[in-house]
Amino acid sequence: MDLHNLKIFVDLSHTLNYTDTAENLFTTQGNISKQILAMEKELGVSLFKRAHRKIELTQQGEIVLPYAKKVIQDYSDLLVNLNDFQDAKNLTIEMHTIPTMPSYKSFNMITQFLQKHPEVHMQLREEESYNLLTSLKAGKCEIIFARTFDFDDESLERIVMEDDDFVAVLPKNHPYAGAEKIDLQKLKNDRFLILGPTTNLYEPVLKLCRNAGFKPQITYEGTRVDLIMQMVQNNMGISVMMAKTARNFNSDEFSFVPLTTNIANSLCFIRLKGQHSSANNMF
Repeated sequence: MDLHNLKIFVDLSHTLNYTDTAENLFTTQGNISKQILAMEKELGVSLFKRAHRKIELTQQGEIVLPYAKKVIQDYSDLLVNLNDFQDAKNLTIEMHTIPTMPSYKSFNMITQFLQKHPEVHMQLREEESYNLLTSLKAGKCEIIFARTFDFDDESLERIVMEDDDFVAVLPKNHPYAGAEKIDLQKLKNDRFLILGPTTNLYEPVLKLCRNAGFKPQITYEGTRVDLIMQMVQNNMGISVMMAKTARNFNSDEFSFVPLTTNIANSLCFIRLKGQHSSANNMF
């Protein structure tokens, strides 16, 4: 059933005049007559009585009329709801981020952005770093906040927000706790407590150790920074992690010593190239 024909039928049932309905719908009288005949043929009934240039609804037309009005109203409601949904979607940003995002100034920038644009909704979800790019490319989110070491993906665009460095996290009573800098090779006999393979910091830490000429004695690898810091505090070993993450913890309990050799990395907002929602572009 053609929705336009239903609108013609409803209007004609009100005007009972082909000329008036043609004017209301910005078409010709002949087109109105043609569409009504097509509708009657489709339903297999007569909708109007035609006599002496006057028309009136048939009994069948009286039956059809409330249904036609309901279909037109339902379609109008559908458009309104779809438009409302699309407007809300255009003002919502789905962002996935590394768990340590609050350690970085980018987190404060999100807060400032949302205060400036209260009409925008931000849905933040923590995700292990090795999943972030996969989620972005699978369409599970619009933007990711991630750490990059080597960035050469032409399907993506990014904004670099800040850089970070690895530091050695040592107990306060460690022999090198007071050093200004440390060659990682001096820690080769220590037990290492590090973030595991599900993070993108595992391989860089191993690479730093290899470059220093040794294979670390790893006694713990996991995803919880707070647990690693507690273990260091309890003299269960040492760690190598990002400086800005480590310094969120009480420096009275640990010593954070810069490394003489580091691996460059950046914290970035990343999205796919192409068309984006208005909120995405605004951000």
